[in-house]
Amino acid sequence: MNTVNTKPYHHGNLREEMIRIGVELAAEGGPEAVGLREIARRAGVSPSAAYRHFPGQESLLDAVRDAAGDALGQAMHDAVSQLPSDAPATERVIAAGRGYFEFALNQRMLFRCLASGFEIPEGADANDNPFAQLLELVGEIEGAGFAAADEEAQFSAGVALWSAVHGISVLCTSGALRDVPEQRKRELLEVTLATAVRGLRF
Repeated sequence: MNTVNTKPYHHGNLREEMIRIGVELAAEGGPEAVGLREIARRAGVSPSAAYRHFPGQESLLDAVRDAAGDALGQAMHDAVSQLPSDAPATERVIAAGRGYFEFALNQRMLFRCLASGFEIPEGADANDNPFAQLLELVGEIEGAGFAAADEEAQFSAGVALWSAVHGISVLCTSGALRDVPEQRKRELLEVTLATAVRGLRF
């Protein structure tokens, strides 16, 4: 069944609609599937109308990556929010890591847009940016050795944790561990998270 919209686009918010369609295309076939002309076709507008919002392919992909990063951050936030409000910080870090990993498993094509990571915007809201969430959670771990003003050490520890979680996610979705049974992948995730969290205590 053909579900492509062939009617003229009248909503008035074409840029957001293009990003939405771009995310759909990425979820279907990875970043390679995201194209301005296909998005224009699905939105029912001319390619020239699409180019007014995105001057080129890379600017469109950047917007799709941003949306994918927001979705990943929401998955992490949802995973942490399922814990009791008084859960230890280490459990919150592990829950965020699990949310990250499950997003990668369940949205493999979309996650490929984030294979090289994502931007770390200055002043990022912890609810929106995956790295900002990890950074905040790392700072809450008692005994991690961060002085209140030692932002550089906290940042470094956040990068170490991000590297571990992102690395196992890439390995298990598009890397050397992609064909390992899913239960075993989750076991490997637990080992990775436990090792990473232990390494934060110094």
